[in-house]
Amino acid sequence: MRRIHAAIEHFDRGDFECAATLAAAACGMLPAIDNAPLPASEARSARIESVGHWLAHGTILDLTGNSRRKESIVIRTADVGIAIHVAVTLFDIAFPDQKTPQMIGFRLDHCGLFSVT
Repeated sequence: MRRIHAAIEHFDRGDFECAATLAAAACGMLPAIDNAPLPASEARSARIESVGHWLAHGTILDLTGNSRRKESIVIRTADVGIAIHVAVTLFDIAFPDQKTPQMIGFRLDHCGLFSVT
């Protein structure tokens, strides 16, 4: 929960690398959930995973799954918002009775910005 709250705070301040790293860490700490209804398409999900991987390791995975070093990447605001939204969604599924004002507020403020059609 603290990582998600910190990710939201960093997002609101414009610290997108920190926000994305914290959101990815939050997702990694939550229990595995089968068939979770995530808000991102498969392509966006792969993009979010690539951003998280680069932030943690400084490398990206190519189409064959091999890791290669990359000096910089473009991190889009929407990618970070979706990463936080995924973390909030997984948290809600894992702990449905523990909604927090920060998570509810993030959804109210940003949900429409990251919807997938």
